Amino acid sequence: MTNSNAPFQNLSGKVLRRSSNQRMLSGVSGGIAEYLNIDVTLVRLGWVGLTLITGGAAMIGYAVAWIVIPESDGKAVWQNVQQSVNQNQHQHQHQDTTENDIASRIYDDTTTNNKPPAA
Repeated sequence: MTNSNAPFQNLSGKVLRRSSNQRMLSGVSGGIAEYLNIDVTLVRLGWVGLTLITGGAAMIGYAVAWIVIPESDGKAVWQNVQQSVNQNQHQHQHQDTTENDIASRIYDDTTTNNKPPAA
């Protein structure tokens, strides 16, 4: 997916992603640790230290990293949210269709055998 004509290329071949197997909250620390090839505990301690030193401002940086750094599958947070919303809408539409189909069978089935449905 990289453009070979781009002036700056990723020469190391590494890609920063949120970790899927070294996560406690969102995988930001695990992803940074995998990218830097260090222990994830050191990254977590670094976040705690930065949070204490900055009076909590580092938590804003963590939240931004959570949003900006893509998941290990390459999808960003907003893409996962959009996908789940689309799935919920599709399931809701399918449920409405099923309910309408059942209702039509109950109330419109009298045309085939001219008898009211059994109660």
